[in-house]
Amino acid sequence: MIGFKRAAWLVVTVAAVVFFSGTASAQQHKWKVQGLYGSNTVIHKEFEKFAQRVQEATRNMVQIEALPVGTIVSAAEAADAVRSGLLDGAVGTMAYQGGKEPAAAFWDMTAGYDNPLHLIMWYRQGGGSEVMNKIAAKWDAVFLGPVILGLESIPSKKPIRSIADFKGVKMRAPDGIPAEIFNKLGASVSVMPGTEVYTALDTGKIEATDWGTLSVNDEAGYNRIAPYAIYPGIHSMNSVDFLIRKSRWTALSNEQRAAITAAVEEWSLATWMSQELEDRKAFAKRNPETLVTWGEKEKGELRTIARGVWETWSTKSPLAKEIYDSQVAFLKSLGKL
Repeated sequence: MIGFKRAAWLVVTVAAVVFFSGTASAQQHKWKVQGLYGSNTVIHKEFEKFAQRVQEATRNMVQIEALPVGTIVSAAEAADAVRSGLLDGAVGTMAYQGGKEPAAAFWDMTAGYDNPLHLIMWYRQGGGSEVMNKIAAKWDAVFLGPVILGLESIPSKKPIRSIADFKGVKMRAPDGIPAEIFNKLGASVSVMPGTEVYTALDTGKIEATDWGTLSVNDEAGYNRIAPYAIYPGIHSMNSVDFLIRKSRWTALSNEQRAAITAAVEEWSLATWMSQELEDRKAFAKRNPETLVTWGEKEKGELRTIARGVWETWSTKSPLAKEIYDSQVAFLKSLGKL
């Protein structure tokens, strides 16, 4: 039988362990996460709803400050800001990283997908999330999932009904695979940030642009100066990737990580649905003559040209080859290649 002093010491020790363990598990995590869209867009508002869901699901233990594009750094610098600790996370950064890691240029497999569900299937069933995490690791980050936006529509000053109609068109496109594909189609491509697109269209520096979905483009006012659009889109199944600095992720409890993972899936689905509804509203407001729909033959021809560019990019790094092989195998299983 232990003595009174010894028993008292044990009680105090156990109480201290419980107290400090409870304090550690109750640590509050505050993240600064920068998005890819402006504060007034439907996409950013869904991002804010996601942040609120995470706060509620974790009982205020994880708080995400949802920052609009450009708040801390430019969109192109967001991944580097995550690695340096300037940001805790970023939404929609891989599209800008192809020059640093060629595999990042395959974030949406330009011209590969024409159904949002198929892209989600690749992430969940085709190994997409695993290879994206390998890419994210280059920035000391964890890939928590895609947020699906839907098919991008190309606003233009004249109708583009086929590959031949791209010839000579002055067009904005992001650097990397998209720019190379449009060059192959005969367009005169300018690489510029999204913040310069409206002015470039307005002044005639460009006549068409690779940007967002129909509603996103109309919301930005592109339809007022470039009245035509390819709808449904043909070139990009737009999505944004959600990256969190690895040290921030590993600091969470298993329960917190599970809650956030579930919230990301809900966020992706909610954003896809809201964008689909907004696109349909934009479609209803449009003069049908301003919307150009491509057939399966034309889309197949585009995919064939795009595949040549994909193959070239797949030779640029081992990870590029891995993500290329993964998506090509999946697209073949769908009968798209």
